[in-house]
Amino acid sequence: MALLKKTRSAQTPLVAEFVFNFDDTMVDVAGVTKTLGSVYTDAGNFEVIPLPVNAEVIGGEVQVQVQGVGPTAYSVNVGDSGSATKYASGFDLKGAVGARTALTLTAAAINASGLDIRMAVTSSVANATAGKWVLRVMYVIRDRATEVAST
Repeated sequence: MALLKKTRSAQTPLVAEFVFNFDDTMVDVAGVTKTLGSVYTDAGNFEVIPLPVNAEVIGGEVQVQVQGVGPTAYSVNVGDSGSATKYASGFDLKGAVGARTALTLTAAAINASGLDIRMAVTSSVANATAGKWVLRVMYVIRDRATEVAST
């Protein structure tokens, strides 16, 4: 049994942002270049934020900067290769400007193998003609210290 002592170290949380527009293109996990909504048949999974080994997601959000216009349904899921909806499921990209949805943090939090954050954009019936959003992921890295507090 170990004799525990109070901790004297802390770390600053890291925040990664991925900003995307309806007409941006990106190579999906299958190696195919697709749009993020301007062609409604271009559904795909995109690795958008690399996380280091032992990262723990502690917060984040998806935020509407310019409302999505065009498709009947237009949404995004946020997860990783283990679970496509680990952090967000069905976030409405047609929401009002400023709308924010916090990432869900109920799943296993430690990213022991360094899985990238994935995003899947889906739309239906029509091509998007407007939209801009930001995905923010806040995380810490286990056993890392950037500050030492004096006693």
